[in-house]
Amino acid sequence: MEICSKEEVHILVLFGELEQALVVQQHVYGHLPGQNEAKVFGYQIIADENDEVLGESSRLLIGATELGLQEIVTKARSLGGVTIASHVDRPAFGIIGKLGFVPDDLRIDGVEISYRIPLETACDSIPGIKDFPCVTSSDAHCPDDIGRAWTSFLLAAPTVEEIRLALKGEKGRKVGI
Repeated sequence: MEICSKEEVHILVLFGELEQALVVQQHVYGHLPGQNEAKVFGYQIIADENDEVLGESSRLLIGATELGLQEIVTKARSLGGVTIASHVDRPAFGIIGKLGFVPDDLRIDGVEISYRIPLETACDSIPGIKDFPCVTSSDAHCPDDIGRAWTSFLLAAPTVEEIRLALKGEKGRKVGI
């Protein structure tokens, strides 16, 4: 789940169980102002795993929540989630572009670099991220961008807990193999 904070910073949150994600979704929905106007912002289709349309969301999903960064990270971590500051290389919705720094007390597990900059140069060129594990992804907003970049992990199993260990570099787990 990618959540937009009231500071307009995107935070990626990964959960191992659907129930954890649903708790955070309800929390976010409770702090998401506005109603969607399909004629202005487009239709927000709800589809199942088979691409069958189930309905339409009336929530204004394009906007920021009323939740602060700290509250998002704290809530997600309390439920066992992994938190990653999204696309820190981008001025729009990236923590560095919006705040200019990563707050010392923000307990994120890592930072994400989009496909727009090579991961090898990102840590040297983006201030304030050297001390965080870095992942990269396509940050896809359209189908053609899916898979443009990815992160390889050395894990014992494909679980969120294993990803957490890899981000910490613990128990032989690694990021970017």
